Amino acid sequence: METMIYVTSDTFFGRSSKAKERGFKDTQEMQIEMIKRWNNQVRREDIVYHLGSFAWDLISAETAFMHLNGTINLIGSPYDNATIETLNIFKGVHKIHKDIYIIESLDCVLSYWPLRTWPCKKQGSLHIHGGDKRFKANLEKESRFNANCDLWSLAPISLDSLLEITKEYKNN
Repeated sequence: METMIYVTSDTFFGRSSKAKERGFKDTQEMQIEMIKRWNNQVRREDIVYHLGSFAWDLISAETAFMHLNGTINLIGSPYDNATIETLNIFKGVHKIHKDIYIIESLDCVLSYWPLRTWPCKKQGSLHIHGGDKRFKANLEKESRFNANCDLWSLAPISLDSLLEITKEYKNN
């Protein structure tokens, strides 16, 4: 089977206000359910680009990393200090030391922040970001998606799906 690439952001493992906002009784219930949803999508050999706000505290970050499938590449946000401390411990978890990461082979630009302009925007490159879920896709204006897990059933979304949505929109 082919290795799949997924994107997600703003999981906020361990943050009690997010657990309540998402309808969970506590952070433990949220973490268990989100790990289940993640692992239902992502296989061990898949790649996940997490676009910031992974976990609220060190213990929640470590617990999630121990149970999540895939190789996780993290583009950090201002909330990821605890997460970054754990990266040396876990094989298969990597920090991307850039605010913007480009997957040239897929003509895709990743970042935590929604960008007004990004490399090759005028040529149709796809921008995927995390952050505030109010910044939703509007393909009439630009090729951009928000990977905030709250917008995608609390699970990573495949990059192929986003590319297909963009392609279908452009063909109509």
